[in-house]
Amino acid sequence: MVSSKSKIAVLKRHLESAAFFVSKGKLEREAHSEIVQSLIIVSELDLLMGNQDGEVTNDEVADMKEVRKVNRRLKLWAKRPNQINSKILNAFLRLKRSGLAKITEVDLKGELKGEKSFDSNFSQMKIVAEKNHGKVFEQYGENISLWSPIIQGVGEYEAVVFGDR
Repeated sequence: MVSSKSKIAVLKRHLESAAFFVSKGKLEREAHSEIVQSLIIVSELDLLMGNQDGEVTNDEVADMKEVRKVNRRLKLWAKRPNQINSKILNAFLRLKRSGLAKITEVDLKGELKGEKSFDSNFSQMKIVAEKNHGKVFEQYGENISLWSPIIQGVGEYEAVVFGDR
């Protein structure tokens, strides 16, 4: 189990590092990375504090690991737009940006016509597992949405990929 005290110590180090980078004025990427790591830790602390005994369950630990994995992979996918995971996420984001209220698997497939590996890769992006591609989506019936713990990371990915920064 993970203690809140150890998380706070790590959070403090990340925030001190971010403050140092900001004071230098030329290390925006490094400061941004430290702040993102701090926000992840704050989310983890929020989970810790939600439990009476200050410890997280195995499922919560798995989710925290998955969020870290996805955030690492989002940085790679942003640099590799021809990778299938990038294509699937970009298709979802294009549909969302177009104003489509409900996005379905059929909509995503329509955006990626001829992509033979869509089904297997999309399935991997909806589960938490040791060797998955990273959980990005939730599916409720026909409707697809982003998995809520990674929405912030996907927002940063979207800003980079679609030039919103």
